[in-house]
Amino acid sequence: MEKKVLDMQSGGKVLSLMQPTYFPWLGYFNLIKTSDIFIVYTTTQLQKRSWQVRNKIKTAQGETFLSIPIKKTDSRDNLTISDAEISYDNKWVNKHLTSIKHAYSKTPYFSEIYPIIEQHLSNKPNHLFDLTYGMLLDFVNLLEIDTEIVLSNSINYTGAKDEALISICNEMGVSRYKSVKGSMDYILEGDNLFEKNNIELIWHEYSHPTYNQINGDFIPYIGIIDALFNVGIEGTKELI
Repeated sequence: MEKKVLDMQSGGKVLSLMQPTYFPWLGYFNLIKTSDIFIVYTTTQLQKRSWQVRNKIKTAQGETFLSIPIKKTDSRDNLTISDAEISYDNKWVNKHLTSIKHAYSKTPYFSEIYPIIEQHLSNKPNHLFDLTYGMLLDFVNLLEIDTEIVLSNSINYTGAKDEALISICNEMGVSRYKSVKGSMDYILEGDNLFEKNNIELIWHEYSHPTYNQINGDFIPYIGIIDALFNVGIEGTKELI
C-alpha cells in the first residue's frame, strides 16, 4: 500500500478528486487515504447510469445493481451532481434496504453496519449529493481516514476537465495531483496541461485485495459495504 508520508516527503501535498458515488468501492477510499486533500467533485455534470447513482452488491444469485432514480428535469443534460434531486415515486428505498438485508443479514458485522445505511436511506434527502456525501463522510470517519475533504463548490475554480483540475490545484496551493487511470485519456489528450503548469501527475495504483466474502466465489469491485459487512471496520481498514 502507498504511504501518504512518502508522498509528502517527496514533494509536498497530494490532491485527488472524484465525484461522489453510491457506496464507493475499496479503491475509492484508498485514493482518499493516500491523498492529503480530497476534492468531492459535485459541480460536474451528472452522468446517467453511472456510479454516481448506482452500485453493486453481492447476493446469493451473484451481482445485483442498486440504482437511485433521479427526478427528470428540462435541463437534465446540464444537471450537476449537486443539483440532482432524488425521485421517491417507486419506493426504491425499501427495495434497496430489503435487498441489502437479504444479501448480508448472515454476515458477521451486519448488526453493526446495517443501521448506518438504513438511517441515511430512510432520511430520504431531497438531493443525491446529500445522500452520497453524507454516507461518504460516515464511512471515512468509520475507517479513521484523516485526509482533508473539500467540496468543489467551495473552490473558486474555472474551466472544465483537465483545465478545471489545474485550476483547482492552483486554488488549493498544491503542485501534485493524483488521478485515477480512468481519466488518463482526456488528461493526456493533446497538450499536457499538468506539465505546462508545473503540476506533478501521479497515477493511482490499487490492486484489489481478496477477503472472506459470503455467497460463493469472491467477486471484486463491489461497493464498500460488502467489505464492511464481511470483515468489519478493522478488516476494511487493512484492505484500503
